[in-house]
Amino acid sequence: MKAVVTTRPGTMEIQDVDRPAPAEGQALIAVEAVGLCGSDFHLYDGTHPYAKFRQIQGHEIVGRVDALGAGYDGPLAPGDRVVVEPLIACGHCFACRRGRYNCCTTLQVMGAHVPGGLREFLAVPAGQLHPVGDLPTRTAVVVEPLTIGLQCVARAEVAHGDTVVVMGAGPIGLAATLGAADRGARVLVVDQVASRLELARQMGAEAVADSRHDDIGAAVGRFTAGDGAGVVIEATGVPALIREALDGAAHSGTVVIVGISDKDVAIPVGLFSRKEINILGSRNNTGLFPEAVRLAGAYRDRLAALITHTYPLTDTPEAIEYAMHHPDKVEKAIVVAGGVR
Repeated sequence: MKAVVTTRPGTMEIQDVDRPAPAEGQALIAVEAVGLCGSDFHLYDGTHPYAKFRQIQGHEIVGRVDALGAGYDGPLAPGDRVVVEPLIACGHCFACRRGRYNCCTTLQVMGAHVPGGLREFLAVPAGQLHPVGDLPTRTAVVVEPLTIGLQCVARAEVAHGDTVVVMGAGPIGLAATLGAADRGARVLVVDQVASRLELARQMGAEAVADSRHDDIGAAVGRFTAGDGAGVVIEATGVPALIREALDGAAHSGTVVIVGISDKDVAIPVGLFSRKEINILGSRNNTGLFPEAVRLAGAYRDRLAALITHTYPLTDTPEAIEYAMHHPDKVEKAIVVAGGVR
């Protein structure tokens, strides 16, 4: 079968590799499509802390069950269309014992620690598969990033009538926007790319602010009638915007940080007690794939609009290079390995 192998920083090759066979408890998946995300870019260029070579990347995977391992007696059947939960947790560390397998101390993620989905077939534990029925490929492929945004919303316990500010309108920020709006929250989205702000409105944002021209603090003040935001979701990882998130949160408010960076953020110590603010991290998801599949079905047309570029498997190197260097044009690029529905 064909697979895309990242052989060294900045180099991907299309190679012929052995087609796997499903072991006991596994399913063989014929891959339909794989989404590319920011972590893929950094794994590709070697700047991600988990980058390793040689590796098959790709963790946003939708496909079809081709075969099931011996002895399987669960609900899946050949032909079922599924999305893959790409997390492999140890099951016994402190986080896992609390049900927080998403931040397992030895967590492995497909496409980073172990081979991922940029190939024609992969074998995966059947318990990591979630049926999507007739959900179109272009919608199903965003279920995994949707779970990341939903984790932010769940961490903040967003409720009907809350005022939520989302910093960053990339795929994760937009997923958080949709999740918060679906819960009945009022959402303001901040970004510096006009096309992303338009997508934010499609995802349910009541208001947007262009950080190139707008004063973010003033925009938050207007949106919240001077109260500050009950919830701020920071989805960029930019230190200056993390500071803006803390400043924009209401007294007793919550800031959820899902953006990733190795930079430091300077925060006045007095802010913590003065506002009695909650600052939460967010990583991956905990049990949110069924909810993401439900939302994907309810908002399939909106979510399909996130896909701005589509490439065949053999053009993956060109796809990742273009997406990396044209963030103003690419919201979400996907790689198609099989038939798209």
